[in-house]
Amino acid sequence: MSFIQGFIVGLGMVIFIGPVFFTLLKGTLNYGRLAGWAVAFGIFISDVVCVGICYAGAAPFFKNPNNQFWIAIVGAVILLAMGINYLISSKPKMGKELKVKSKEFLSFFIKGYLVNFVNPFVFLVWISVIAFAEEDYGNSTDLLLFLSAALLAILFTDTLKVFFAHKLKKFIKENFLLKVYKVIGIIMLIFGLRLVWFAIQSMN
Repeated sequence: MSFIQGFIVGLGMVIFIGPVFFTLLKGTLNYGRLAGWAVAFGIFISDVVCVGICYAGAAPFFKNPNNQFWIAIVGAVILLAMGINYLISSKPKMGKELKVKSKEFLSFFIKGYLVNFVNPFVFLVWISVIAFAEEDYGNSTDLLLFLSAALLAILFTDTLKVFFAHKLKKFIKENFLLKVYKVIGIIMLIFGLRLVWFAIQSMN
């Protein structure tokens, strides 16, 4: 029962459309499924680390306003840099799928990992999820099953996003995709500025 409930909670997290979604989208559309899966795996491992940190009792650390300030600032810098990168992106190559080398695979993995990990909201969400699960399962094996299922569900939905994005790739023109990247760049900048605002608010 705990596994099923955790999986459902993980599936429900698909409603959170954040920077990681757009990183996943660009990696898939521009470089193919392997790049998208590398980003998805980076997000998954990042979530595993986040859950491990929160489960180990680090909730007070992330709720501390001083710590929230610096975490948010680091996240904002990364998101603002990525937003600018999207805005100045050159015309994407939509021809034959590019072969992703192991070094490039690692690069996409790191992008997925960092964009997720430096976002303080991710930690706050997992702190809430763990608190919710502890109400029913306490500090038990069932709690670990719940969290494992939630993580697997997120990996499952991210894999589906890569699959459908790749399927849609053949119907998307290069000029249209370039415009999409400009929009994503603006959204990334908004997310970055939101983190700056969060950092300022955390100090009040």
